[in-house]
Amino acid sequence: MNLAWIENFKIHTYDTDFNNNVKLSSILNFMQEVATNHANSLKIGLNELSQEGLFWVLSRVKIEMIDFPKIGDEIKIETWPKGIDKLFALRDFKIYNFKGEIIGKATTAWLIIDSEKMRPKRPKIFLERIRNFRDEHALLEVPGKILESQNKDLVLEKRAGYTDIDINKHMNNVKYVELVLDSFSEDTFNTKRIKEMQINFLSEVKFGDKIQILQGPFKDASNSFYIEGIKAHTNDRVFKSSIKWRDI
Repeated sequence: MNLAWIENFKIHTYDTDFNNNVKLSSILNFMQEVATNHANSLKIGLNELSQEGLFWVLSRVKIEMIDFPKIGDEIKIETWPKGIDKLFALRDFKIYNFKGEIIGKATTAWLIIDSEKMRPKRPKIFLERIRNFRDEHALLEVPGKILESQNKDLVLEKRAGYTDIDINKHMNNVKYVELVLDSFSEDTFNTKRIKEMQINFLSEVKFGDKIQILQGPFKDASNSFYIEGIKAHTNDRVFKSSIKWRDI
């Protein structure tokens, strides 16, 4: 049993932004692919869980970035499951550049959902299949709740369409991250780099749902912002996110 899983990726033109920096959403796509492949190798992937009437849902992500690769660069992503916290199954990631230097770290919290009742279940199958966990943390803390900023404004609206919906027939996790990024101006990306981001996924978005994105600065926290998405027709919150920038 491989307690850790490593894959290599090359940064393509479609992975980068207008400043030739890899998009954080691209990094999350890579992470999702690595996690899926590792889960399959551990026999806790989509096929195995579906036979039990279960499926995985990514609930929370916290990522810290040190550097952003460019077009043509090669990176390596390492991942490993590190245990449970209440209902959450925890998985960490390290991102390396071509020199083997760490350029990013992330921790994630996942839920196992009963496909009939659509309710979380205790991660029993996770513990049964993985007897020993790697005693290492990319980020020590478990992603917690995100405090809400009271000073926020509507900055973006989006209707979920064909390219947003994944195999589970709801908006893919990375599409939420793209909404967070799209809530910021061109000038922000020209003058700053993302230092840290957390996103908590709260409810699903289906094809045709209209999402409103609200954003505002955290009080007394320079370069730190709160972002949330809500369904326009119900006012249900679909995600909460916080992001910290560094000046360049």
